[in-house]
Amino acid sequence: MSADVIEAAIAQARRRAAASDRDLQPATDNYARQLIALCRDWRLTAYRWFDGGAGMPTVAVTAPDGISGVLKLAAPGELDAQARVMLAADGKGYARVLAWDAERGALLTELLGPTLGTEAPTLGEQVRVLAPLLQDAWTAPLEAGSPCVGKAAGLLRILADLGPRYGSDLGEAIGWATGYARELADTERPEVVCHGDPHAGNVLRRGSGWALIDPDGFVGERAYDLGVVLRDACDEFAAAEAAGAGAGAGVGAAGGAGEALLRERCRHLAGLCDVDAERVWRWASVERVTTALYLRWHGAVEQAAPFAATATVLARG
Repeated sequence: MSADVIEAAIAQARRRAAASDRDLQPATDNYARQLIALCRDWRLTAYRWFDGGAGMPTVAVTAPDGISGVLKLAAPGELDAQARVMLAADGKGYARVLAWDAERGALLTELLGPTLGTEAPTLGEQVRVLAPLLQDAWTAPLEAGSPCVGKAAGLLRILADLGPRYGSDLGEAIGWATGYARELADTERPEVVCHGDPHAGNVLRRGSGWALIDPDGFVGERAYDLGVVLRDACDEFAAAEAAGAGAGAGVGAAGGAGEALLRERCRHLAGLCDVDAERVWRWASVERVTTALYLRWHGAVEQAAPFAATATVLARG
């Protein structure tokens, strides 16, 4: 069974590489080579691989002592920040690290349960988990995170680079997001070690509680992480817009039902964490557009669609 799972995970990695506009062949070859070698050297039995995300597939494994874990592989250096933050957290807010090999880019973490999204499908439900969980995660020492180099500046580069290539239908939204990103870049400040991508798929059940996985682990501001949380309420936004249209409000009308819902969720989330709500809104707005562009760049066109659609409506509001 282990060999079949490994073979299936490698096949999925190659499918992702074929769908992407990036040259992922070297990364895929490294993944295939290291996955086979790590399972042999660490005496791990692979029994399942996980889809999702833009990187290489992760694999559920069992160690010789019977403990189950999740093996993640990337090019050397790519997981360094993630491993450093999770090791420093020592289980507070984050999954625990079971093994780490920096030279081979191999990270083995505890196996957790279902994602938050499966148990709490709406943003309102997710906020009740994510607000205290992020506050735990933000206690990681600043020295564990990658130095603050300006997240907004990086998002501006994505808008400038990927926008012309993958956003021909998003001109209005790209301009809207670019304006917000420039304002954020001028005032961004280092506060905590950010998770960087705390959506509901990166929050997994751990016993009676929850734990975060896959941190980007850079020093930034709390409002950024909260903006990412708000970014992912695309289905709720669409439902609210549709309901508003049915009541005669008109989908995409200025101050529409979808925007009103997101604004309320934004105020609630920001209040729970004592963060400026307007700043959270701006980070979420930029992230909606850059996420759509990034996913299109990786060939994940269907996954990009709700982010692009939501950003388009909001930019016209």
